[in-house]
Amino acid sequence: MKKHVKHYGIAFLVVLVLLTAGTGVFVYSGIYNIGADDHHTKPVYAMLQVLRDRSIDLRSEGVVVPDLDDPKLILKGAGQYAAMCTGCHLSPGVNDSELRVGMYPKPPDLSKVHVDPKHAFWVIKHGIKMSAMPAWSMAGHDDPTIWSMVAFVEKLPGMTPAQYKAIVAKAPPDEDMDMDHDHVHQHPHEAPSQPNHAPGADAPTDTTHAPTDTASPATAQSS
Repeated sequence: MKKHVKHYGIAFLVVLVLLTAGTGVFVYSGIYNIGADDHHTKPVYAMLQVLRDRSIDLRSEGVVVPDLDDPKLILKGAGQYAAMCTGCHLSPGVNDSELRVGMYPKPPDLSKVHVDPKHAFWVIKHGIKMSAMPAWSMAGHDDPTIWSMVAFVEKLPGMTPAQYKAIVAKAPPDEDMDMDHDHVHQHPHEAPSQPNHAPGADAPTDTTHAPTDTASPATAQSS
C-alpha cells in the first residue's frame, strides 16, 4: 500500500513539473496572440469572465450603497458620464464609437444594460487590470463623485436621446472633468457626437467590466 502511495506521489510530482515547465515555455514563447483583433479562445474567454466576476463579487461585498435617487447626485453624474464614459460605454441613440469599435472585448453599452450598484462603484473606483477600464480614484475622483456616476448609470437604460441631452445640458461643471484625454472626454454640457457605424467584427461584450444584468431595464454600471 505504501509503495502505491509513493508511486502515485512521484507520478503527481512529475506531472506537476512537466505542466509547470510546459506553461513556462508556452508563456515565454509568445505563441499566444495578445492582439485585440485576435479573439480569445472560448476556454480562455470563459476563465477570464469567471475570474473577473468572482473578484468583483468578493471585493464589493462590504460596499454600502447611498441614496441613488438623489436628483443632485444624478445630475452631477450625468456631467461626469458625458465627459468621461461615452467613448467606451456610449449613450442613448449611439450605436458605437471610433474608440469602442476597436476594443476587445467591447465595454458594455450602459444605455442598454444594468449592473449591481456595488459592482459599478467598485469597478469605477478601482478599474480592471489589462482592460481599458481605468481606476478613476487615481485620477482624483472621490467616493461621492463616483457614486454620482453610479446614480446616473442606474437611470440611463431606457432614457431617450432627447432626455439624455437635456440632463447633460443641465449638469454642473466639474474641475475633475477638465482633463487631457480628448479622445474620450468631452465638455460636460455637450452631448457626445460619435459615429453610429457598427463594429467591423462582432466581438463579445463586457469581458473586462463588471457583470451586467440585461434581464431588467432600470439599473446600470460603470464609466
